[in-house]
Amino acid sequence: MPILLGMSRTHSAPGAGPVPVRPAGGRLWNRGFVLACLANVMMFFNVHFLLSTVAGYVVGRFLVGDSVGGAVASVFIMGTLVARFFAGPLIERFGARPLLLVSFAAFVAAPLLYWAAPTVGTLLVVRTVHGMTFGVGSSVIAAAAVNRIPGTRLSEGTSHYSSSTLIGVATGPMVGLALSGAGFGVMAATASAVSLLGLLLALVMDYGPRDAAADADAPGPPPAADAEGLPPAAGADGPPRVHDPVAGASRKGAEYGASGGGSRRGWARFVEPGALPTAVIGALYSLGYAGIVTFLATLTLERGFGTTASLFFAVYAATVLVSRLFTGTLMDRRGANVVMLPAFVLFAAGLAVVAMAPNVVALLVAAVLVGLGYGQLQSAGQVICVTQVPRDRAGMGASTYFLGIDAGMGLGPLLAGILVQWHGTAGLYWVLAAVLLALVPVYWLLQGRHLRRPAVPVPTPAPTPAPTPAQESP
Repeated sequence: MPILLGMSRTHSAPGAGPVPVRPAGGRLWNRGFVLACLANVMMFFNVHFLLSTVAGYVVGRFLVGDSVGGAVASVFIMGTLVARFFAGPLIERFGARPLLLVSFAAFVAAPLLYWAAPTVGTLLVVRTVHGMTFGVGSSVIAAAAVNRIPGTRLSEGTSHYSSSTLIGVATGPMVGLALSGAGFGVMAATASAVSLLGLLLALVMDYGPRDAAADADAPGPPPAADAEGLPPAAGADGPPRVHDPVAGASRKGAEYGASGGGSRRGWARFVEPGALPTAVIGALYSLGYAGIVTFLATLTLERGFGTTASLFFAVYAATVLVSRLFTGTLMDRRGANVVMLPAFVLFAAGLAVVAMAPNVVALLVAAVLVGLGYGQLQSAGQVICVTQVPRDRAGMGASTYFLGIDAGMGLGPLLAGILVQWHGTAGLYWVLAAVLLALVPVYWLLQGRHLRRPAVPVPTPAPTPAPTPAQESP
């Protein structure tokens, strides 16, 4: 029986290992993929640039308590969570391009409205709508990026796309804190200017499936399939064509990677069932990172480490960026489990080192471990959600995964605060380390043992050259 594996078609016998497939080919860093990564950087830069400064701005301008400032920051995540549930149906209805243009237009306007808001209530409303446009816009960009990745390099491409998220997440707070002394008007103008660049990118981005576009642009009728239903091998007529279920999908659905959504019923129209196990596990391991973001600064002050918290995140970001240069290719060759299982243990080790770190050097070692742990869990989890579902549901799979990550990051600070009250900051990280270790068998039972092994591309043999006259027999 043929099965859909990643983005290629394979045939396997019972008990067989990895099976050969004809590779999709093509460059990973093509125009559409690069533009999607750049747009993703712009969007996440805006979010985390403002996230690092908006609470202090609200407290200082409206003379309210820290709890109100925190609420202004958290309603953004609530808006994002709500929007992710409806991202798939909205994109099926209106199309990917219009919704991304609207999202970036909102990103241009929102920072200026923060600055002009006359009351905290108005700011809460603007902040919520801003979060909703982020939930839809980030889902569109993720689907556009997945659509432009060659089939045989899906894990590698998804890993690099996740690195673009990290660049926005890391640079946003750095620039925001550097400009904090210039006043919120300057910060609002900066955030709007960066978002305007994202809007320009959204105007020229490619949204449709890469392979389907290539087939549609090819002149002449398509070659006939072979007896197995696969396109013919490369020869005189050019490279092989790879079966792509998106090719016959509706344009709007194909842009999002959710063309099958029209035939779905009930809750399956809003989330991808095949991505739910990984999304739930992603919410749980994101609790660990939420604990770091929320209380690491408190721990460094308690232990007299000075401003080491910012250095921790710089080392973390550098570790993730370097390690993802290799883990994406590794997952393409050996599957996601080879990254996921060690990453749980490394993340737990990093949390344990944070809990008992006696000096700054130990804390920076923990940053490396957290980068190799959570940084790879986040990337590999997204890889699973787009490779273990049908190609025409890859965008919905990515959106479902982000829904889980957002839920974990939204609930994490609340749960971490309760644990700190009970056990202190060191006790918080010991508890989180134990949770990460407990997730290893949970992941294996719910997801890891069910993952399909990656196909092994088989290069098409070169055609045999015709004999020269000197080689012919007389």
